[in-house]
Amino acid sequence: MHKPVQITIPRPCHEKWDEMTPTDKGKFCAACQKNVIDFTKATDMEIVELINGNKNLCGRFSPSQLNRDLIVPKEKSTAWTAIAAGVISFITLGSYKATAQETVKTEQTDVKSDSITQETVPEKWIVTGTISDEMGPMPSANIVNLSRSTDTISDLEGRFKMTVFEGDIIEVQYVGYETYSFKAENKKYDILLEEPKSLRELQKDVYGVIEVKRTFFGRIFHSIGNIFR
Repeated sequence: MHKPVQITIPRPCHEKWDEMTPTDKGKFCAACQKNVIDFTKATDMEIVELINGNKNLCGRFSPSQLNRDLIVPKEKSTAWTAIAAGVISFITLGSYKATAQETVKTEQTDVKSDSITQETVPEKWIVTGTISDEMGPMPSANIVNLSRSTDTISDLEGRFKMTVFEGDIIEVQYVGYETYSFKAENKKYDILLEEPKSLRELQKDVYGVIEVKRTFFGRIFHSIGNIFR
């Protein structure tokens, strides 16, 4: 189980980013003699993997990446998957045998064509698209079908796929961004999420020595959330 991780920059660096020397993963700060890794386009998973085991790491982040629990997809247990598959197979086999032992009853009925009322059924679609912000694709964005109570998340490239019915109301959610809602009227959507206006007015990249927080309440909420996944 992954423990919730938060990134903070308690003492932001005041050196100018544009004047630092470029490196493979970011820039080199001559003032503090450290490599500053550019995380502004990194996924939460990439951030966690890089900071694990690395102390006194300097990084550059966008404000939306700081002071929140990083979203790390939960790995599915192969053991539980195998057990669940076995149980489903056993139930299916038992149901088939019970059905095969029963005598099939047939009954002929007269159906009058003029008595059938035809109702308009919404067309079923597969909607695809991408979720991004000004910096690029956004992985792990939550896409919720409010009309059907189903949901999915975007992949590492910000892409998503969802089965919907024409006219369903879809909502795109991401921590630190304004919720985006739309009505399923097309089969492809390219969605650009925006931060709240108050944050956009103060938007500046932050860089400096990284401080990792593992909050007490964050661990509790994360554990409770995993129970219902």
